Amino acid sequence: MDIDHLSPSGLRLLHMCGEAFRRKYVDKAPMTSGLAAAIGTAVHKTAEMDLVAKRDEGELLADEVIADTTADAFESAIGNARTELHGDEANKTILGKAKDQAIGLAGVHHSQLAPMVTPKLIEHKFEIEFEDFPLTLVGYADLVETDNTIRDLKTRGKKPRPDDATDDIGLAWYAMSLDASGLGSAPSLALDVLVKTKVPKLETVWAASPTNHEPLLARIERAALVIQSGAYLPAPTDHWKCSEKFCDFYDDCPFGRIRRIQI
Repeated sequence: MDIDHLSPSGLRLLHMCGEAFRRKYVDKAPMTSGLAAAIGTAVHKTAEMDLVAKRDEGELLADEVIADTTADAFESAIGNARTELHGDEANKTILGKAKDQAIGLAGVHHSQLAPMVTPKLIEHKFEIEFEDFPLTLVGYADLVETDNTIRDLKTRGKKPRPDDATDDIGLAWYAMSLDASGLGSAPSLALDVLVKTKVPKLETVWAASPTNHEPLLARIERAALVIQSGAYLPAPTDHWKCSEKFCDFYDDCPFGRIRRIQI
């Protein structure tokens, strides 16, 4: 067996492109992230600290702490060796606007979402092992509230579709993990999206928590068969993933640029 664990992000990548999955999880090839990821990382870090303060100290962080924490987290993400800026992203003006955007998004979370939630588990790691199954299922839930509502936080350029929470593998994974952990069942699932509009805004879409985890488990079982066989199918040639912009391995992948310039 090439690997011993699987996560929601790994399952998504395997669905999109088996070759990218193989390189990341089997070959351990380094992957980079860009400016959008730096914004998301900074917002998530600040949101986590804010919610921990609310749960453990009984109150949210001060407004100025939110701004400073986000700015520091953004600078740290930009300075990370895995962050690779493309084109104009390295421009000081662009970076400054991106930092301001991260601060604005974190501020919306702080003022609109954080006051209304009741945190119980924050950035909680779930691990599930099934007898005679070769993979440990691992996932990190952004937030589980005191009533077991599961919430996942995203930063996006567009507002979510009404079915995004229903279709989200991560939310379904965390609901299954909560059930398996003996902590009870989730009454509902929420996808909280901080939208990068001119004036940042919060959009939340909801889904009923699945009572039957068999469809997800069937996907996971199929994924295990692929991993066991080592027959990793690359993304279709017209898939958005198979592009220089969205794949770290595109330039030297036999199914990417090399394939396209052969005569």
